[in-house]
Amino acid sequence: MAKKTVAFRKPKKKGHLGVILALIALVVFVGLFGYNSLALKQQEKQLDAEIAEMTGKLDAEKARSEELENFETYTHTKKYAEEVARENLGYVYEGEIVFKKDN
Repeated sequence: MAKKTVAFRKPKKKGHLGVILALIALVVFVGLFGYNSLALKQQEKQLDAEIAEMTGKLDAEKARSEELENFETYTHTKKYAEEVARENLGYVYEGEIVFKKDN
C-alpha cells in the first residue's frame, strides 16, 4: 500500500495557552479600567460638593462685601455723624429738650 500524500495538513493545536493568557490580560486590563473609572467618578462627586460649598461661601462673601460697601457709604453721610454724636457722645441740638428715665 502506498501512502496518501496530503496537500494541506491541519496544524496542531499549540496556541491555546497564548490565547488564554491574552484573554486573562484583557480581563485584568478591563477590570483595572473599570475600577479606576469608579474611583474617578467618586472623586468627581467629592469635587462637585467642594465646588458647591465654595460657591456658597463666595456668594456669602460677596453679600458681606456689598453690605460693607453700603455701610462705608453711609458712614460718610451727615446723618451718620449726627447719630454717632447723639448716641455715643450725648450731643443735642441747641434748644432741644431731653427726657431721661428715672431708674
